Amino acid sequence: MVVAFIALLLASALLPSGADAAEYEIGYGPSASAKAGFRMSVLSEQISQDGVQPLVLRFSSIGNGFTRQRVLRVLLRPRMTYQTRLDYQYAVDVTVPEGITTFELPIEMPCYYRWESLAVEIRENGRSLGRYATRGTFASFAQDWGQEVTIGIVEPTDAPSKSGIWEKMPDVRAITTVIGEDMLPEAGERDRMSPREAKNFIDHHTTGKVRYRVQREASLRESWLAYSQLDIMIVPAPVLIRLERERPARFRALQQWVSSGGDLWTYDLPASGFDRGSWLATEPEKELVQFVKDPKILMQLADGNVNSTPVYQAYSGSFYRNDYVPDQSRNRGDFYKELLDEQNPVTEVIDQEQMNQKLSAFSYGLGRVALINDPDPFPGSYQLWLSLKRFNRSWESRNGVNISGGNESYWHWLIAAVGRPPVTAFVLLNCFFVLLMGPVLYFFLRRRGKLYWLYFLAPAMAFMVTSGLFLYAFVSDGFTNRAKLRQITWIDAKHPVGQSASDPQSPPTYPQLDQIRHTYYTIVDSNLGLKFPLNSLVLPVSNFELIPGYQYRSPDPNDSGDHLIEQLPDARRYYGSFLATRTQAEFLETDPTFGPLPVRFETDKGTPTVTNFGTQRFSSVALLDGKGGRWIAFDLDPDATATMHPASPSTIEDILMENLEPRGSDIPQAYRSFNYTEDRSELESKFATLNRNLSEKVFFAITEVEPERFALPDCNREGCARIIAGVLP
Repeated sequence: MVVAFIALLLASALLPSGADAAEYEIGYGPSASAKAGFRMSVLSEQISQDGVQPLVLRFSSIGNGFTRQRVLRVLLRPRMTYQTRLDYQYAVDVTVPEGITTFELPIEMPCYYRWESLAVEIRENGRSLGRYATRGTFASFAQDWGQEVTIGIVEPTDAPSKSGIWEKMPDVRAITTVIGEDMLPEAGERDRMSPREAKNFIDHHTTGKVRYRVQREASLRESWLAYSQLDIMIVPAPVLIRLERERPARFRALQQWVSSGGDLWTYDLPASGFDRGSWLATEPEKELVQFVKDPKILMQLADGNVNSTPVYQAYSGSFYRNDYVPDQSRNRGDFYKELLDEQNPVTEVIDQEQMNQKLSAFSYGLGRVALINDPDPFPGSYQLWLSLKRFNRSWESRNGVNISGGNESYWHWLIAAVGRPPVTAFVLLNCFFVLLMGPVLYFFLRRRGKLYWLYFLAPAMAFMVTSGLFLYAFVSDGFTNRAKLRQITWIDAKHPVGQSASDPQSPPTYPQLDQIRHTYYTIVDSNLGLKFPLNSLVLPVSNFELIPGYQYRSPDPNDSGDHLIEQLPDARRYYGSFLATRTQAEFLETDPTFGPLPVRFETDKGTPTVTNFGTQRFSSVALLDGKGGRWIAFDLDPDATATMHPASPSTIEDILMENLEPRGSDIPQAYRSFNYTEDRSELESKFATLNRNLSEKVFFAITEVEPERFALPDCNREGCARIIAGVLP
């Protein structure tokens, strides 16, 4: 009882005093708050492990308000139990206006490992406010717990004051069983949970593979990065309609998140249908809902009813699952039969026609929007959620990066011209040196009677040759910084966003997803660092595990770490060990935007023609017409039109793969650690199978990477290419 009481006190202390109870305090500063005249709290929603974590910096004055404008630099240092190879510091500049008592600044902070503590240091005029950095820890229910799927639930602003069905907190027990592959429940719980019970279940659920993050409608952000850690979002349709009409920037952020691969589920659709022109009025696509006729087939009813609880291992920064069966005498089928006998709603089964009336979906970029025609589909049936489930799809598989365990793709994107030892040249030079120092020099000195000179010439020449080999290896990498970029752009031309209100004659825009593999090699230290757009998700790609084995050191909150990130007004700057000298640094950047279609195809006359509306020359443009035909054109300048020619599947495949991935002969043979995974991103996998898509009308074009996409401006660019592809109506 005492332990439970202390835990309750701790949980209540971690809750902020503001109205948004979905946020927790995970850090504070400065250490000398009374002397500084204010206290800053770092507020966060539930923390996930990868992506970008939305935070709020809340500054509260001590006294009657801020008596002067404060220009501060806030340094945030998230840490695990032990030091990692990627310990980083995030710096953001804040200007607190004069005359107010509270000031809040929302930020989106990269999250590359499990946060267990957060050190905070605040500086003003270059001086630290306090003798040391504060170190905040936070409750376990606010942390990441090894989930494979993270679901965001948007709570309407007027939920506490209204009694409408759609304002209620969803009862997610059936979703947890299906999406999280969790235990089947005991019989006897037929009724829908009350909002309070549903919220309590969400907050304290600890088993299975799914976790939830509750987000208030009022706290939704205008950057898609705030949702980048989520795999699924559940939002009532009235909230989406309200956002589309009244908060277009927030609505646009949700669209960008969906186009990047997110799954949006909405319910309580309007009886009269959506307004014409609304995003939600998009024509559904039947193939996006996989009707499950008999859910028992996919429920593993012959297995034991396994309780799978994730257990955290601090020494490796990873999780393993502690699986056990509480009741050995019954399998999942026995539990399901009991639910069936009591006619529990989760066992309801409907035919395909009824399911089609209840459930529909349309694609958007890489993502999907599911429309559930039910004012309150919760807890819902297993059949319903199985029809929506996208199997074998996790955050890592979508993004293609395993930060904690290392990435095999690291070896694919090395710059071949640098960092590779000149083995052949070294062997030849060593052979020449051995011959010179052996028989040649021996016979030369012996004939002149000066064989004793070998005592001096051998070490002197060995030193000269060794120095020469070292100098050769140093010079062979060149004297300028180098970069290698591969950019792929996916355009969903089936779903136009609209035209500019200021220019009705402008071409329509479409959801566009850019994914860029960056590799940089610096010869000398670059203080400028790498600058990435604020709206881009940037993930470091490495070939090592985060925590080196058998080297366990506790982190120092006053140590910034070697990896540094600075938030600028229009970019994030990565420097320090993110761009170490004479080391190849790799990143994967994801940037969902909206843009015009750079090409236009005319197919009315039988033989297609293509027009380049872009700003760069296309070295090749290919079209798969959806009827089995493949067409290609070469060397297409901006504003030029060309007639396309038939092409064989092998020709299309060779051109596509040559620019999509390096040749196997250029990739070093990697040592395969058991932690390595096959880490193509979902978008890269889509491009790799583009030539096999015979049912849709798709295209791709090969061009150069735009100069502004390089995070390091002053560098030699080698092996860079951009592939623009998309699906056409």
